[in-house]
Amino acid sequence: MRPGLRKVVLPAGLAVLLAAAVAIVVALRGGGSETATGTNATPGATAPRATSGPNSSPPASAPASGATSAPASSPAKEPTAAPSRTGALPATATGGGRYPARFTVGAPGVRPYKQSDAALPVPKGYRVVQPSNQESKEWNLYDCNGTVNLDRRYFRASIYIGTGCHGTVNITNSIIAPPPGSVNRAILVNADASGSLRLNLTNVTIRPEPVGLGGTSTPLNDHAINDCATCTISLNRVDVANTGGMCLCGARTTIRNSWLHDNYIANLRDPGEAHTGGVFPYGGSGPVTIENSRLEPGIDAHTGKPVKNYWKAITAVLFTQSVDGSVLRDYSVRNSFISLGGYGLYAQTGTDLKVSDNVFGPSHWGAAGGCDKNCPVTFGEWSNNVVGTIDGVPTGKKVPQPN
Repeated sequence: MRPGLRKVVLPAGLAVLLAAAVAIVVALRGGGSETATGTNATPGATAPRATSGPNSSPPASAPASGATSAPASSPAKEPTAAPSRTGALPATATGGGRYPARFTVGAPGVRPYKQSDAALPVPKGYRVVQPSNQESKEWNLYDCNGTVNLDRRYFRASIYIGTGCHGTVNITNSIIAPPPGSVNRAILVNADASGSLRLNLTNVTIRPEPVGLGGTSTPLNDHAINDCATCTISLNRVDVANTGGMCLCGARTTIRNSWLHDNYIANLRDPGEAHTGGVFPYGGSGPVTIENSRLEPGIDAHTGKPVKNYWKAITAVLFTQSVDGSVLRDYSVRNSFISLGGYGLYAQTGTDLKVSDNVFGPSHWGAAGGCDKNCPVTFGEWSNNVVGTIDGVPTGKKVPQPN
């Protein structure tokens, strides 16, 4: 049954093992200087997983955490995204350089990998960071003020950003690899509304370590990152694999020059147990901007083929849904490759959505799904969106605007 018609309470995960050609060279990206940050090992309470998806309950709130200190350090400069271009899409697998080739973004030194690889090698010059809490397998950043820089780190843990963490957190040139048995998403943001938090991820690879059929590890089946009431989140040149989606983010979020692939369902006997979306502004009010990115959750990047039943696990690569009458505004998707979900785009809510200059690869139900009369969706712009191949090569066939 199509996602708009299913009544499902999501188990906070999603995933889509998937397939697409192993690519070429890993571009080595320059790194900044490594700075000290709080690494106190005081254990804190772990948070329940958020749920998301059609007819699901709002995300569960994370518990309050204890306090440890995280010293501030000088801010790291975040590379600026290339301007989002418009015009006809050249017939190349990157849309003429509009979105990245596979395995060309993420942490420096990471070579092409398989979803089944037990772990990524530790690149030269990285500092390995173990969990603060061995039970939850979290590394805890409970409190932070000013600016915290985390550079050239290999986190063998998920990252928990606690209630008292405000200011700016820059994660750069780093790998986040939660081990089997982790109880929270790869980056769980739980900062409270008493202050603002700016979270910047640049040149980062997020890849939870796999488990076998019937095994459990929350980061594999949940969105890699979530937002918060006063968060501003930026992802630039971020590689997200082995997760249930990229971002459960509905406000003040920018995703650019990034890649989502190999969503994880290998541990699920029924892939339909995971039922969310790749980038999901669940109950969000905006703004959300996605540009120059490659979002293909259902691809297996090692084989170049779609994973069997990928579409059962992910409603849509881009999925919008209202909660308690929320209205999504300032939502923009441009110059990106969108492929291998149940749908490419499935909008159940949103006002004046802007979708332009994108390439829609194959998806099980179609590139863009229309919603029924109960879905209050309007498009402010729908232009130059075309069909593409599974590898990202655009064609001249237009994708019609959803009704």
